[in-house]
Amino acid sequence: MTGKLLSAYFELHRRYYRSVNLERDFDRSDAVQGYVPTERSTDALQRILSAFNNPNAHRAWTMTGVYGTGKSAFAQYLACLCAPEKSQVRQVALAIAHRSFGQNSPEVATIEESLPKQGLFRAVATSQREPLSWTIARALANGAARFWHGKRKPELMHQLTDWAVEIEDGSAQIINQQVLKLLRDVVKAAKVNILLIIDELGKNLEYAARHQGIEDLYLLQQIAELQLKENHQVYFLGLLHQSFAGYSERLAAVEQSEWSKIEGRFESIPFAESPSQMTRLIGQAIDRTQADPILSVIDTCAQDWFNVLQSVLTENEISQKVLADGYPLHPLAALVLPMLCTRYAQNDRSLFTFLTSDETYAFPEFLKSETVQGDEIPTLKLYQIYDYFVESVTGLASRINLQRWVEIQGLIQDARDRNPDVLKVLKTIGILNLVTSTGVLRATPQLVTLALCNRADDETEQEQWQDIIKKLQQNGLITYRNQLDELRIWAGSDFNVEAAIYSLLEKERTSAAELLSAIRPLKPLVAARHYTTTGTLRYFEQRYVDSLTNLAELQCSIANYDGLIAYWMDVQLPEQIPGQTVDGKPLIVVSTTKLDLLQSRAQEFQALNTIQHKAAELQTDGVARREVRQRLVEAERLLDETLIQAFNWLEGQNTCWIAGQLEEIGQVRIFQSKLS
Repeated sequence: MTGKLLSAYFELHRRYYRSVNLERDFDRSDAVQGYVPTERSTDALQRILSAFNNPNAHRAWTMTGVYGTGKSAFAQYLACLCAPEKSQVRQVALAIAHRSFGQNSPEVATIEESLPKQGLFRAVATSQREPLSWTIARALANGAARFWHGKRKPELMHQLTDWAVEIEDGSAQIINQQVLKLLRDVVKAAKVNILLIIDELGKNLEYAARHQGIEDLYLLQQIAELQLKENHQVYFLGLLHQSFAGYSERLAAVEQSEWSKIEGRFESIPFAESPSQMTRLIGQAIDRTQADPILSVIDTCAQDWFNVLQSVLTENEISQKVLADGYPLHPLAALVLPMLCTRYAQNDRSLFTFLTSDETYAFPEFLKSETVQGDEIPTLKLYQIYDYFVESVTGLASRINLQRWVEIQGLIQDARDRNPDVLKVLKTIGILNLVTSTGVLRATPQLVTLALCNRADDETEQEQWQDIIKKLQQNGLITYRNQLDELRIWAGSDFNVEAAIYSLLEKERTSAAELLSAIRPLKPLVAARHYTTTGTLRYFEQRYVDSLTNLAELQCSIANYDGLIAYWMDVQLPEQIPGQTVDGKPLIVVSTTKLDLLQSRAQEFQALNTIQHKAAELQTDGVARREVRQRLVEAERLLDETLIQAFNWLEGQNTCWIAGQLEEIGQVRIFQSKLS
């Protein structure tokens, strides 16, 4: 027993490394065999199935829950129930319903009343980071291949086949109206309801946030609002790890508002476990089959912790067995980790990423680096969870809780040169401050002390940590709020940055051209090829213009310029484009894409700039000042990224007129050669 690494005793069950692949598995009877409906999944099943016979019911749902809670398994079970009556997968799914609910139960009655003998047209796909239209086209192709297998295939199969080839080579250009028309055509040809299930819908949302702004989201809205005249309809279920806000949090405030409106078109089905249930799930994920030599020690330690933490554990419905199953996580770490992941992580999969990944400070690395010595079993503590979140989880500072996180992170960063034990205390208090400032898990001196100890009955170690905590209070690094019996390393901020941004955005009436001219003025462009060929420099002035600009009156601002490039910042293209400026220089006009995105990101950048320079509150509020600074950096990055996308010749979406003539420009090199 002595001297062995923890990894010799513990590992993660393999099934937690690999989730259900809905697109691959949804029609396999062996994959659905053994499914056990929970109270949560039963409620979702009844809600969805009952809508099939109710013309006034919602027909579009999003199911949101953390990784490992069974969303994909539920969707697979639902898809199997909706298969044709004589299919093996439906028979297996019905047998599960009879066994779980009872032959004469309301649940079984709902299934029998809602599902036709021929089943539904089941269109299922697992998203990739791609346009939503591609994912839906793939789902419809999968569904059509199964639905019309062995039957005469309708004309629409040709369209699906063509799209599949184009998607495969990345050349597909599928617009929203084509997708909606195809959905109508499928319903008409199949003469049954369509059940459209998109697993990992968040990947489409990530793609939309990065590449399309709001445009790709409108297809979701149109599907949610789709009302067909036929007797059959389209029913949509999207599976997510977090709400739309989690995928849009790096967008400008105006864009986030639009995403929120679209999310509101869907009926939300929460598929989330409580923190205490997630703590139990951690124990189920850890494989202890090799831990027999140390199980008796673990059981004793878990019992000691249960006795000491009884008030905390009782409120969270945690038993001694749950604590033992969670080893070698420290009991308080096992309680706090799910809460921290839910509130602050980039997405809710971070809990299982922490448990299974090879990232620095993750659970597997802890197992490989810590050694069991005698009866001393190392436990992974709160300060180590802090290290994992800071080092490995990007996008942690979500806007909802940004101020508190920024301040705690900044204070700990400022103390990085202090004694390692001091940092451990600060990180432990910081984690508890992030999770809650009320209730039994707040950072009381006793709880912080226990969170730092390896065993509940080690009084010597407790005294050592208590001494360090008292010294930190005396030095002013932490404060003790006597009324709440809580240690804190953050003071908070009274300045609401988000509200200040919205206030400025509501007053902003400046056009995109004028705004960009002020915050991102364009420098002259050198015709590089001309210089290489002749040795003479040719400078072209660059300027943003819009419909308020009279192109016929344009002239270069400096006489030495050799021409003018005008970037058109309106959706409606100009009708008359002169070949020259008033002063006889060549005029080049380039249309712009992503105008709405440019406008909103420019406005947010400008608003943050204004707040940074003019908000008097920032003079005395370091937390708000730090938040504004961080958000300004991010807003600038997003604006520059969008400018690059808006003028990307490779996309083939920019129109260009040179000397009054329409030119086809597919590369920067071609544009440069035209200037030369």
